[in-house]
Amino acid sequence: MDILGTSDPYVKLNLTADKLPAKKTTIKKRNLNPEWNEKFKFVVKDPQSQVLKVQVFGWDKVGAHDRLGMQLVPLKLLTQSETKEFTLDLLKDTNISNPQDQKERGKTVVELTYVPFMQDSCKFDVPVGGYGRKESGIDRSSDDGNLSGSGLLSVMVHGAEDVEGEHHTNPYAFILFRGEGRKQR
Repeated sequence: MDILGTSDPYVKLNLTADKLPAKKTTIKKRNLNPEWNEKFKFVVKDPQSQVLKVQVFGWDKVGAHDRLGMQLVPLKLLTQSETKEFTLDLLKDTNISNPQDQKERGKTVVELTYVPFMQDSCKFDVPVGGYGRKESGIDRSSDDGNLSGSGLLSVMVHGAEDVEGEHHTNPYAFILFRGEGRKQR
């Protein structure tokens, strides 16, 4: 939230162990309860170990964008091909013992669906009298719904509520004097 009591939030998403750039929602100007309803797709290499990192930032025209809060969602919490909605309490960082995480930072709502890639397991045999192909069918990742193998993660970012809480404890002003700007806390 800026000094006027508003914020220009957007969400940044990325998977751990993924070298690709993060994906971002649009910026919602002057809104502490934004609604995005934007969908993103990620290629997952290892759903048992990868984690979706959800960060809410406040866009700032001058300087670095302020991270308002974040949360992590381990993909192993998902069941393949089943959509699950999460309402995430935003934290300052991943350090659970951080006293600043006790402050209300708002919530964000995301919907996740993991669908494993289907693999066509073909076995090639050489029959007597010529060449042929013997198919064993489709090898599904798992029959019990547990995640294994690579696949596609769909993320729907619905919105956020009470971004940065009711009372901003770290306001600042940007002062411009004779062409020189300074951020004052």
